[in-house]
Amino acid sequence: MCYYLVMIEEKLKSYIVEALAGVGIKDIPVVLERPADLLHGDYATNVAMAGAKKAGKNPRALADEAALILKSKNDADVALIEVAGPGFINFKLSKTYFQKALTDALAEGEKFGENDSLIGKKVMVEFTDPNPFKEFHIGHLMSNTIGESVSRLMIASHADTVRACYQGDVGMHVAKAVWGMKKSERSQQGDSQELISWLGQSYSLGAIGFEKDELIKKEVTDINKKIYDHSDPEINHLYDLGRKISLEYFESIFARLGTKFDHYFFESESAGFG
Repeated sequence: MCYYLVMIEEKLKSYIVEALAGVGIKDIPVVLERPADLLHGDYATNVAMAGAKKAGKNPRALADEAALILKSKNDADVALIEVAGPGFINFKLSKTYFQKALTDALAEGEKFGENDSLIGKKVMVEFTDPNPFKEFHIGHLMSNTIGESVSRLMIASHADTVRACYQGDVGMHVAKAVWGMKKSERSQQGDSQELISWLGQSYSLGAIGFEKDELIKKEVTDINKKIYDHSDPEINHLYDLGRKISLEYFESIFARLGTKFDHYFFESESAGFG
């Protein structure tokens, strides 16, 4: 968690504990929440409702008393303290707080947010996971964005972090693509974009044929078995070519996204024929 968030949360909790003591209440756990609606402030606590029975007071009245003590702190980081609903106490942080936090963040640059909270821990983050012989789509982009963000957070917390990518380079989707490649009369030469387009068209051709034609379905199923047992030189060639085209294509996208994986897991290395 960001240093500034930890600092302000700890400060607010200490103020709340003091305020509760000021109205005669001790030993009540202080929980701060971030309201879903920012109109309710940046933080909120329900301690007045939690402590009302112990104090023998109405929760709203207790919240009003505690809020009065909290307001007397005159803290420059807090712009507004108000009571809402049955007894919630809401806190709105000041512009001064955010200006100070932003100024320090800009000064720290790439080091901002670094901490030792996960030092000594080992973390593997698996993400993106595009399948060879199929095109990279928006779902992969979403997974990449989330996974890369999580990885960077782990690294910023000094965890020993490994980025991993699991890819399905065998299976019926591969057999459908290889069937389409085999039936295609297109040249197997071209630039990377032409080749990946050909691969996508081949997969589409095989997938449609598989659903509509029982003979094609049998041919694709036979190709799937041959891919696993490496028994057909032509199928082996098409498989190796398609896999190479796909993986090079994915690497070009990873480079554009700023992602570099430390380890790749392939289904062909971890799963049997099925």
